[in-house]
Amino acid sequence: MEPNRTIILLTITLILCTLFGRNDCSVTKEQMEKTGKLFRQVCQPKHKLSDDILEAGKNGVFPDTKNFKCYISCLLDMMQVTKRGKISYEKSLKQIDQLLPDDMKPDFRKGLEACKDVASGIKDQCDSAFVLLNCFYENNPQFILP
Repeated sequence: MEPNRTIILLTITLILCTLFGRNDCSVTKEQMEKTGKLFRQVCQPKHKLSDDILEAGKNGVFPDTKNFKCYISCLLDMMQVTKRGKISYEKSLKQIDQLLPDDMKPDFRKGLEACKDVASGIKDQCDSAFVLLNCFYENNPQFILP
């Protein structure tokens, strides 16, 4: 399936789950990883980052460069965790509750709560995303970077 079509289908699923208040829309870890790869396929070419840099990011090696920061901003916006660098706290909580497997929810809630205000006052959306990334990585042991 084409990446953009899959992203659209996942977004529609999220919207429908949210609208109808369904709590049984969770995805598996495997589905999360596949979706993350699709997000990466969209954001990586825009910001001209090598696979090596992004793979190192999975281990907490985050280069302090504009391209990497804006790649993270792209991911967070696509995942609807942020909108132009500002955290979408309520929407993120809903996504955690409706989409994540039960065993991941506590760590993701903890990370979101710890980081919800960490980027307040940062005007550049890429810088804000980078601060959020570091916070999420430090506060969520199940953190996943696509």
